[in-house]
Amino acid sequence: MFSALRIRNTEPDRDSDAARFAQLLANLEELEAALRHERQGLKERCERVAATAAFAQERFEDHPREARLSTQIDDMTCAMKTCTRRMAALQRQIGLVGQLRLMAQSFVADHDETPSYTLARPELRH
Repeated sequence: MFSALRIRNTEPDRDSDAARFAQLLANLEELEAALRHERQGLKERCERVAATAAFAQERFEDHPREARLSTQIDDMTCAMKTCTRRMAALQRQIGLVGQLRLMAQSFVADHDETPSYTLARPELRH
């Protein structure tokens, strides 16, 4: 009349959860690395523009009749402002990804759903 209730083994569920969280953390690490790489490249370009602008400003002060230098300096100033805003945006995104990683790690720890994946890669922490 009654059939026995069959409960499946929890091991496949635990393995699925571990794989899912491992993928989530790997994606977050990959995203953070890409953001850091973009920010570093942008920082280097901005530093080159700033140095060039300083030399151009010095030359303009010595040769004020070179009107094209004034325009170039203005363009470089705008580029540095844009660069600064973009670097700040990237830094906020890096912070968000870090918070998401901490939330995921906390969730795993709180629910004893420890993935077989290493939860933290110190080389990505700065």
